[in-house]
Amino acid sequence: MTLTILPWLIPTIFSVFAFGFASSVLWYKHKAAKARTAMMQALAQTLGLTFQEKDTFGLVQQLKGFDLFQRERSRWLGKGKVVNVMRGWVDQTDVYLFDYIYTVQAGNSRKQVAQTVFFANEKTWSLSKFHLRPENWWHKLKAKIGLDSDINFEENPEFSEKYWLEGELEELVRQQFTPALQGFLAERPPAHLEGNNYYLLAYKPRKKMDDREARVFFKHCCEIVRFLKEKGGVELLDLAEMRKEGVAGQTHEY
Repeated sequence: MTLTILPWLIPTIFSVFAFGFASSVLWYKHKAAKARTAMMQALAQTLGLTFQEKDTFGLVQQLKGFDLFQRERSRWLGKGKVVNVMRGWVDQTDVYLFDYIYTVQAGNSRKQVAQTVFFANEKTWSLSKFHLRPENWWHKLKAKIGLDSDINFEENPEFSEKYWLEGELEELVRQQFTPALQGFLAERPPAHLEGNNYYLLAYKPRKKMDDREARVFFKHCCEIVRFLKEKGGVELLDLAEMRKEGVAGQTHEY
């Protein structure tokens, strides 16, 4: 007996399989998200931090001026979101650890990226805006041919070789990155640091950390907070004056 499939059944069968596949993917993502939330909640308890599954602090809006929340996602794909928020205090500094999820365009398709982010909010700081990142071959090439340059420390070539450091006010950034902080960072795995006024971010791009990695990362970031607090902040008035002097001292070529 020959089995005959009516032509109109083919798209129906295809649709059923496609629906089943899509449902399986959504179920898997939902299950993975729940497992991630449970893991982060358990980690928060271990670290002595509070935990909220959703962002009730408005962190995306609060941190929108940082590179991570601007350049690493397409503006046309909607806003990223913050989930699994841990919060606590380190020497009276307000600190957070959370997952940041955003979407990027990859060719003709969209890809969702999730990564772990540390955030510190210290009102006694007046950090000059800076961005520290691992120095790669492209940075070295641009510096060699004179297209770009970063802030280097002659007394610490190991740190300068490992990291590319940019900032608005070089002298103030140099004061913020004390020899002790440089030494600490040189011994730790490469990461990105962004600072501005009384905010500090730390993250490894597109890296969603497991509980062990996140625990170590959080403790390292708390040490960075302590180093910056030991240095002490600059009065906001002094910072404003330094910025004015920097603008006045600029020369323009036409």
